[in-house]
Amino acid sequence: MIDTSPPLTLKPNLPVDSTTVLAIRQIHEASKALGFPVFLVGAMARIILLENIYGLQAGRATTDVDFAFALDNWEQFEAVKEFLVSNANFEESTNVPHRLLLQLPSLSCKLSVDLIPFGGIERSLNVMAWPPDMSVIMNVAGYSDALATAVKVEVSPGIDMAIASLPGIVILKLFAWEDRGQETRKDATDLAILFRSYHEAGNESRIYEESTFAALVAVEYDIELAGAWLLGKDVAVMASAQTNRDLKELLTGKKSGQLIEDMARTMLAKEDALEHSRRLFEQFTTGFITGKVKSSQTD
Repeated sequence: MIDTSPPLTLKPNLPVDSTTVLAIRQIHEASKALGFPVFLVGAMARIILLENIYGLQAGRATTDVDFAFALDNWEQFEAVKEFLVSNANFEESTNVPHRLLLQLPSLSCKLSVDLIPFGGIERSLNVMAWPPDMSVIMNVAGYSDALATAVKVEVSPGIDMAIASLPGIVILKLFAWEDRGQETRKDATDLAILFRSYHEAGNESRIYEESTFAALVAVEYDIELAGAWLLGKDVAVMASAQTNRDLKELLTGKKSGQLIEDMARTMLAKEDALEHSRRLFEQFTTGFITGKVKSSQTD
């Protein structure tokens, strides 16, 4: 179930850009008209939460917008595309089956909008196979968890959009890195940003609560490391049992060292980038697995 609490609001001086608002409005209208749950994912979700709401550095920019729809079958997916093409300024991409192109008013360019289906439509657990020959495969692990923990954001007056929460984004990013980490470092880059900024993203007071304060003490009051620990704990609480098992295998498996190195490459401005990446990862993993305190000091 999507969060029913009052929507998060943007900083008055940091509105979401009009192009993104237009895409969100059109998708929001399609979701309401057809009755299919949808939420914003991808880089734009991260940017809105970190930059527009909390005023933080959000990292790399993006040239597209991604939305995930919970659907039961391909007929519903086609209904979404048909609604958008018929009722808005969308056209279908000729070479990407889940992409629409939004014509921007008064501009010659078009915005890429990716529609990611998941749920009952999956061929098998966490696996999407695209018709007609089902040869194109997409990993959708974590999307159900991210929808269940999405937050509402008032992206523009009268438009409250469900957006993947920061822990939800981390879940998606961890699975994405596992799936394509050898091809791109962007997922590791995003994870490093999220690990390092979580304490500032509305969690300042939580760092000093009794349940988290011991973690802060253990890392010698390094609030960034304590934030990574809290993020790991929040991910574990929000994730399903299956997702918890899959993430634990990833975080404690042979690939973990590569993820630490990949994150370190995004922090080259820090003299001790690799060591700091290791500590961030260690605290996140400790918070995720046990919620117990583990000192960040090297033995």
